[in-house]
Amino acid sequence: MNHYIPPVKSLRPMMLLGFLMTASITIQSLSAAPRLANGPLFNQASLIGTVFFDANQNGYLDNGENGVPGVRIATVTGLLLETDGYGRFHIPDNNINDARFGQNQLLKVDLHSLPQGARFTTENPRLLRISNTALNKMNFGVVF
Repeated sequence: MNHYIPPVKSLRPMMLLGFLMTASITIQSLSAAPRLANGPLFNQASLIGTVFFDANQNGYLDNGENGVPGVRIATVTGLLLETDGYGRFHIPDNNINDARFGQNQLLKVDLHSLPQGARFTTENPRLLRISNTALNKMNFGVVF
């Protein structure tokens, strides 16, 4: 559906060689209302995160805090992840059933894959509402 938008004229006085002149400028404004189609590309969401040694025990990944490698993480759908050498993990292309609302993602760190005596400075398991076409982040802090 196209809508006609009438041009707007603006009169501006100008000085040129000591003479007062008037210039006319025509401005046409346009607008659009894009619609998000519910297709496979727009139903994907990515989740990234880190299992890290929380040196100051504040529950946040700060500069200088290192990741914990080889930690197992499980999802409620049965997907098992393992952190890389820097404590990072990711779940690419997470299917979302309804792109308008997103969906909950629940992850739990396997305590037996952490060093003896480790405890969490963040929640475990963690719940996050992920949204489509967005990069979502969930970190787990531990001390031992």
